[in-house]
Formats: sequence, C-alpha cells, structure tokens
Amino acid sequence: MSLKFGIYLVEQRIVSPEQFCGLVKIQQESTRSLASLAITHNFMTMKQVSRVLDTVKDEGREFVDVATSNGILDRSEANQLVKLQQQSGENIRSLAVECGLLSERQSEVLFNHFQRSGSRPVEMQQRKPQVKPATAPPAQMPQSSPRMTPSPKFKQHPIITIEEVRQ
Repeated sequence: MSLKFGIYLVEQRIVSPEQFCGLVKIQQESTRSLASLAITHNFMTMKQVSRVLDTVKDEGREFVDVATSNGILDRSEANQLVKLQQQSGENIRSLAVECGLLSERQSEVLFNHFQRSGSRPVEMQQRKPQVKPATAPPAQMPQSSPRMTPSPKFKQHPIITIEEVRQ
C-alpha cells in the first residue's frame, strides 16, 4: 500500500514524479537483505547463509530458491522471510515526512483522504463533443439573459492542495 500512497501523492501533485522515485530508492535501500533477516530471525545459521550466498553468486539464482531447493528452508518459512523483508523497509509516508516533503499533519490528512477515496482508481468519462449543424448558423442568445453552461456529467475526485492541508 505504501507505493500506492506514493502514486496518489504524485497524482495529487503533492510530490513530483522525481521526488517519488527518490523516495522509492531510499525505501529500497532501507530494506534489509534476506540473508540478514534469515540470521536475525533464526531461520538459518551463518554457515547456511554463506553457502546459499555462494550459490546465488555462482549460479545467479534467487536466495529463497536456493535455500528451499537445498532443504534449508521450507516454503512457509521462505514466505515468512519474504514478508519480513517487505515490512523491514520504511514506508513512503514516513519517508516523505523525514525528507521534508510533508509535515506530520499533512501526511496524516493526506493519508486519511487516500484511504477514503484515493485507493480507488479515478474513473473519468469523457464528454461527448457537441456537433454543430453545418448549414445553420448558431442561435443568438439575447444579451439580457446570462449564458448557461451545462455542468459535466461525470464525477471526479477533488485534488487536494498543500494550502488546504495546511489549514
């Protein structure tokens, strides 16, 4: 969900695409390796991790695949290890605050709005172009009456600006 919130921030024009990419890069760098998590959570010994890493280096296979194929981890342990890795990285929301892109309050308001409406895709219908008859000139409206413009027939999620969040 963290990446979806980051995409939401870009769509709302709160952060630029470049800033979002920077946040993702920081998030990836903060994510712990499977090898260190396997040792820390007692799934594997240092000797087992060393053998798996040697095989990964030599054969170019994935850490979890080598560990399961060699019988060091079973499939449920491997899945648990991958889940731990996904949780080990910092989330985009806290990184945006740490990097000074959002204040704590802005982060809270935007995340609440994201949870209510931003996690669903915005579906916008296009208005049908108005076709004017080629032969008849457009009808003239009397100058005394104001010209009415039809409202769009689609519903759009509002874009929240930083100014609104600061209030």
